[in-house]
Amino acid sequence: MFPKITTELLKQLRQVMKNSKYVSEPIQAYIVPSGDAHQSEYIAPCDCRREFICGFNGSAGTAIITEQHAAMWTDGRYFLQGSQQMDSNWILMKIGLKDTPTQEDWLVSVLPQGSKVGVDPSIIPADQWKRMSKVLKCAGHVLVPVKANLIDAIWADRPPRPCKPLMTLDLSFTGISWREKITALRGKMSERKSLWFVVTALDDVAWLFNLRGSDVEYNPVFFAYAIIGMDSIRLFIDGNRLVDTHVREHLFLDSAQYPELHVQVLPYDSILNVMKSICETLSPHEKIWLSDKASYALIQAIPKDHRYLTPYTPICIAKAVKNMTEAEGMRKAHIKDAVALCELFNWLEKEVQFYGLLL
Repeated sequence: MFPKITTELLKQLRQVMKNSKYVSEPIQAYIVPSGDAHQSEYIAPCDCRREFICGFNGSAGTAIITEQHAAMWTDGRYFLQGSQQMDSNWILMKIGLKDTPTQEDWLVSVLPQGSKVGVDPSIIPADQWKRMSKVLKCAGHVLVPVKANLIDAIWADRPPRPCKPLMTLDLSFTGISWREKITALRGKMSERKSLWFVVTALDDVAWLFNLRGSDVEYNPVFFAYAIIGMDSIRLFIDGNRLVDTHVREHLFLDSAQYPELHVQVLPYDSILNVMKSICETLSPHEKIWLSDKASYALIQAIPKDHRYLTPYTPICIAKAVKNMTEAEGMRKAHIKDAVALCELFNWLEKEVQFYGLLL
């Protein structure tokens, strides 16, 4: 395993950090999280920005580039991998070890007074922004949103966002229809006096609509957002995958029945503009409910008085409480998994004996 040579990439990024085309004022540090706009742990190739800039392709890690330094934080699963995949331009920050500083503390220690630290607001969770901004502010620095992702600005051959076909799940797998899930969600919204609920996590969208995809390798999800109102449903998704007959029938896209359960399909990238339009119609005490781990950009689109943020959403809780059909599906999945493990252990035992190896 050879490290990625990043000297030229870092040079380009540092130039972009000062370029008025991308930033209103020069920034002295730039944060590159590992997630995507949905705070996913496992991401599509087009969102592998941290891997692009430093070479490390583990599932967890944050890179920070200043004018003079470059550092990448990861946990104990990836200490060896990180040291092998990154070149000498990078400092490997081993989370959990006694002498490893937090990202905020490191920035405070290396930045000149009054520095600006930039990050793409669409890919940093709001709770992380709040924590980091507070520490930097106390030290005389400021965390600023940089709407144009600076990694994308230097990534000439960045892959396109996947837009693969969708698969519908019937009641034999889910035990409950997506319409029933929407109705139950609206019940929870009514209890919390929230007019709107924003679904940002990809697995939450897939679960809510009983749909599955393959936009992210090894994960049955697809790129989409949803905004659920008390009498409307907006699904933000791109591509022609909703022209499929099975998907259209599944979502009743061509049916005029039950208008409160009609799904309005909108472009994936229109989520922020639509969110702002909804906010303009709200009365003073009306609320929009979403996870506090949604992106900073999305939460900032909602005026503070209209936000209702929780660490656990009703979808998160509903997914954890399996109905009888889901529980049976889990049992079947565990049986398949057990068979696969037994086959692996059997193969391993034979290989060890054959080669005369000692465990």
